[in-house]
Amino acid sequence: MVSRRTFAAITMLMAIILFLFQGLNLAKEKLNHYEKNAYAAEKEDLEDGSGAFGTEDASGEKNITGSRGTIVYIGEAEEHSVGAVVCEWCRYMKYEAAVYPSMRKYEQAMEKKGAKQPEMIVVNSESIDWTALKDVIDLQDSVDEGIHVVFANLPEVSVIRKNQKLRELLGIAEVKEDSTTVTGLDLYDNLMLGGENIYRAENKEEENRQDLKLTFPWFKLGDGTKTYMKGFPEDQTLKTQDYPVVIWRKNFGTASVFAVNGDYMGDETGLGLLTGMVYETRNYLIYPVVNAQNLVVQNFPSLAEENTDKMQEIYGNGTKGVNRDIVWPSIAAIYRKNHFGLTCMVAPKLDYDAPAEADGELLHYYAKLLNEEKGEMGLSGFTESETSVKEKLDEDQSFMQKNLSDFYFSSFFSGNLSEQEMETALQQSALGSVRTVVKSKDTAGDLVSYLDAQTTQQKIVTEDTGRFTYRSWMKMKSIESALGYASVELDLSRVIYPKTEEDRWEKIVKEFASNLGTYWQPFSGFDGTTVSTCDSRIRTFLNLRYEDEREGDTITLKTTGTEKTAYYVIRTHNESVEKVTGGTAEKLEDSAWLIRAEKSEVTITLRASDRRYYYEEGVKNE
Repeated sequence: MVSRRTFAAITMLMAIILFLFQGLNLAKEKLNHYEKNAYAAEKEDLEDGSGAFGTEDASGEKNITGSRGTIVYIGEAEEHSVGAVVCEWCRYMKYEAAVYPSMRKYEQAMEKKGAKQPEMIVVNSESIDWTALKDVIDLQDSVDEGIHVVFANLPEVSVIRKNQKLRELLGIAEVKEDSTTVTGLDLYDNLMLGGENIYRAENKEEENRQDLKLTFPWFKLGDGTKTYMKGFPEDQTLKTQDYPVVIWRKNFGTASVFAVNGDYMGDETGLGLLTGMVYETRNYLIYPVVNAQNLVVQNFPSLAEENTDKMQEIYGNGTKGVNRDIVWPSIAAIYRKNHFGLTCMVAPKLDYDAPAEADGELLHYYAKLLNEEKGEMGLSGFTESETSVKEKLDEDQSFMQKNLSDFYFSSFFSGNLSEQEMETALQQSALGSVRTVVKSKDTAGDLVSYLDAQTTQQKIVTEDTGRFTYRSWMKMKSIESALGYASVELDLSRVIYPKTEEDRWEKIVKEFASNLGTYWQPFSGFDGTTVSTCDSRIRTFLNLRYEDEREGDTITLKTTGTEKTAYYVIRTHNESVEKVTGGTAEKLEDSAWLIRAEKSEVTITLRASDRRYYYEEGVKNE
């Protein structure tokens, strides 16, 4: 028999348990202010693009106030070219970019009074006159004067065979073969962040990832050279030092010459390579980064019951049920397991010609879920139908006013909208509070930039469509190394309107989750952000100017142009960060730290580490 005291204790315990469970849920419900966008802000309160480095005013004058020096590019700076990559990299690193179509034009500019000597010359070999020796001699003279030279690509192998001066400049002792085919590539761990990467297929699945150029000239290097990437020859009896080289450096004491035996400098891969090359010429390198890792789920949630027959055939459920019961649990699991921030670009409808209406109750449901996860809900600009962007946004605005009238979008996914369509879209009331636009991977322009004075744009780095290839891997690694930035897209329109077996959710999510947890793991030291948080960091990154000076073991870092926290990466040789004042330091990997500069002046104290590093004489930090 239970005594009154025991019964009272049991009753009280059950009441406490009930209160804890129900009370927490009630508190969770009451404190979830999902009806307002936590990431929305008045544009006037945000940093604007008037002071961004490298931007042009109405007269075409570039804002290069606070430039850290000059980088020269020999060639044409066309879109999607080596020159475009160099100019973009200069804007990020706060260098003035000087573009000359030929060495002759460059030399003429240097003869003018007050001409500034550049820190580095990046050469497109297609713009060099190989019929005469003058261009090669001028480049050698530049090296003798302390100017680093980067060959972004190499001339025809026949030119290298005939030109001894060029071979000496490049550090090539012998042309072994005009062309050789390797089985894969080995990118060493000393050029970019993320450690050593081997791009060699060992099985059928990996063969589908192999899209790197594996056939190229085979050079034997001479003394004073250092290799950063090699190919694996078919002849496995060869010694490592005899492997075909892809990226290397020749040190002349006064300066270095870098050579790229391939097409790696013509896209975003060049950003990380250039940063790594500058690092290799100095005893330390500190440079600004965005520090943002974004997971962008495009066209999720979709709020209308569309393509139901197909969804029933594949999943045994309607579109709404597929999103709620199958897709969302997987997305939430991926988000919680990785270091990325989550932004979902809602699609009230995909097919605006279909009679189905968007579901207002579902909008509330997903807004609550995302707010609980500290995620962001933006608006998708995608349509499955031929509906104009104006018609789509008008319908979206009407739907939002009816169902969540106090919620204002701060981010918009433009996808592949043309410039004219994008201009029209930003004039619509649905996007009146949008502060940042997310663009598809292969659209024109910089990875991060100002779209106008008050709106930024940020590009997707990797999409879920197709295979994640070795070139994608190398490009992603390069962007992380140069900018500390990633924006990965998962597009749910493929699931709702599948075209092939590869568009089934179980196949998409399996590979996507595997790639995210594998290839981005070395960069987990960077912050996961929503795209609006990323927007704030992009503004700071683009607007800031900085100076660094070392005295003994102490580096003084000064930031101007912003009052917000700025982010930097510092890379050292045989030294580690011991102490930081005015900010914090977090280790990313051996010899690399993320610096959070909370004040305008930060001091960083270094100490010698245990790992030995042999540094050539004549290299300096400027």
